[in-house]
Amino acid sequence: MKSIDICPFQLANELHAGLQELCAHEGFRFAENGVQLHARQASAFHVQFDGNSLEVEYREPVQFFRALSYLKASALSSFLLCRQPTFQSNGVMLDCSRNAVPTVDTVKTILRKMSLMGLNTLMLYTEDTYEIPELPYFGYLRGRCSASQLRELDDYASLFGIEMVPCIQTLAHLERALHWPQVDPSLRDTGDILMVGEEKTYTFIEQMIQTVSHTFRSKRIHIGMDEAWSLGLGNFRFKNGFVPSHQIMERHLSRVCEITQKYGLHPIIWSDMYLRAASPSGGYYDVPEKLPEQVLNAARRDVPLVYWDYYHNDQDIYDRLIRVHQQFSAPIVFAGGLWTWIGPAPSHDKMRACSISALQACAANGVREVFATAWGDNGSETNLLTALYGMQLYAEFDYTGQTDKEYLAQRFTACTGEAAAAFELMNDFNALPDLVPKDDYPVNASKFLLYEDPLLPLFTADTNGMSFVEHYAGLVQSYRSFSSDAPAFEAIYRFYEQLAHLLELKCRWRERAPHAKADDNALNLAELAMQCMKQTKCCRAAWASLWERTNKPYGFEVIDIRLSGLEGRFETAAHQMEKLARNEPNTLETLFCPKLRYLSDETGHFSGSGPWSDCISACRI
Repeated sequence: MKSIDICPFQLANELHAGLQELCAHEGFRFAENGVQLHARQASAFHVQFDGNSLEVEYREPVQFFRALSYLKASALSSFLLCRQPTFQSNGVMLDCSRNAVPTVDTVKTILRKMSLMGLNTLMLYTEDTYEIPELPYFGYLRGRCSASQLRELDDYASLFGIEMVPCIQTLAHLERALHWPQVDPSLRDTGDILMVGEEKTYTFIEQMIQTVSHTFRSKRIHIGMDEAWSLGLGNFRFKNGFVPSHQIMERHLSRVCEITQKYGLHPIIWSDMYLRAASPSGGYYDVPEKLPEQVLNAARRDVPLVYWDYYHNDQDIYDRLIRVHQQFSAPIVFAGGLWTWIGPAPSHDKMRACSISALQACAANGVREVFATAWGDNGSETNLLTALYGMQLYAEFDYTGQTDKEYLAQRFTACTGEAAAAFELMNDFNALPDLVPKDDYPVNASKFLLYEDPLLPLFTADTNGMSFVEHYAGLVQSYRSFSSDAPAFEAIYRFYEQLAHLLELKCRWRERAPHAKADDNALNLAELAMQCMKQTKCCRAAWASLWERTNKPYGFEVIDIRLSGLEGRFETAAHQMEKLARNEPNTLETLFCPKLRYLSDETGHFSGSGPWSDCISACRI
């Protein structure tokens, strides 16, 4: 990492501690002959560098730290920055509820990179992964964060002027919290939704809110309430009969707001349950231009609504849905997606296409608060550090309006110290030229090719005539060339090298295995299966190393089981091929039987594959 000598002059006390952290970890160094730093708080963001001194005027401290990142440009020369940020609040939500809970050090690393980007908001999405002393099963064996850990992170964020906003759930998405038999069943409407109107429910919610109110400085709190698909259709319906979902939401939000007011907090919620009530299909995006009055009246004026949209590439769609949201009296916050949730590698192409259109719409329609989400659906297979690339795009759109790849790469290296090419190439694990998506969901090739069973290949008909071996072989060579002085990032590069090699071998297997009956093929395939088995073990070890570097140990058992199962299936495949070579009875009917399309339609366009269980068998897992 390039080291920059700096010499602070006339800096406010609020900047010193954060600057010391950047000197300790991010390539800055105090030196008498270094770049002289002058900074003062002002009404606008203004930066000037003359080759010897950096003059910074900042509205909020994080803007000072962003100004420092410009000193890390490869060709340092004088510059003047006067453009004001587009958004009042801009940051990221990190999913800590899909098995992976990042360590304190990992979140601190992200906070430092955020400060250099100039992002001012961080949310850790915690369904049950924070500690409530009165509820021992809440987050049990899930890597929950202790109050002291969250306070430490909140203190650390404040060094850079970054607001950490607690982000919890107070209605749905609580399946892991509610599934224990020791949890009072009267709390459940359905398996993941709380029982609205039950007094014990509000005692439970108050325990959540009281906990985070004592942990974070912020007076904002995200209380969730999204995707309550079966709200009022379980135990609630047996007790109360059928009640429209927007009416249940209105009652429940009113009760929860009484609790947040008790602790001096200002809640925000996702908006989808209101729009679903107005949709003819129960969807989120197919709503009429004019929302029904009863739906508009169900929302509160004092609770901002978060319009989340991770899918659309067309700005016109975002423009329309922002206008729909503006019919509510509540303020609007926008949440986009970083596409970290489709398997072991992110889709940066989809992230770019959606994010640029969405941010342009937000800027054009006066939305002042935005954040990007880094979800980890189905096991957090993509490491959260990969989200930094998309976070950089959010930052550059905000401060400069520039989002072209070359400029983004320069800024990414300046803010993270890592080669942007290593992150850009993560996209290629999924972006195979023959796999054209049929909808707004990218084709997650790295997931279904990784987990597809070697003896029961579900996707044979979909990929007939396609070859991916050379594609993944090229990624092996690329990732072998990347390295980092930072152990966590070095672990990322080694993991992707091993993953690419596994996919290379596995794709060679899936192309050759259907022809095993040809002379001498069976023995060769037995050897290839053993190579795949050994490489699966290597990939599993690299994945474990990355997880240990960046996450708490909980949750990796799921990935370990998935890859251990794949390893075992390749061992079985080797044995079956050996039997075939000896003309002994074998169980290769699953390999040779005719296959039907699964992910592709009659035109050859693909949908993505979701859970791991959908990739490995037609039987129930």
